[in-house]
Amino acid sequence: MDGSIFISDKIQPGSDMENKVLLHEMRHATDLKTGKLAYGDDFVKYNGTTYPRETRNGKDMIKVDGKWKEAGDNFPWENDANNIKNGS
Repeated sequence: MDGSIFISDKIQPGSDMENKVLLHEMRHATDLKTGKLAYGDDFVKYNGTTYPRETRNGKDMIKVDGKWKEAGDNFPWENDANNIKNGS
């Protein structure tokens, strides 16, 4: 990962949504840089906990709390990035 952040061209430049997406992705980039978050083909590691990851039925799945969930679902690293407030 080179630190690049790509935003969908469906998001209007300068909009509140663009700001929200940038803050969210910058949180992930910071967590990656500090070692709080790491991704691999078969794992996601966050705050010292390693979560198994694998492709199941063609979907990127991550095991959290004993259950396989599709990537992008309700995960600790996503929840923390979603809770970023503007200016904080």
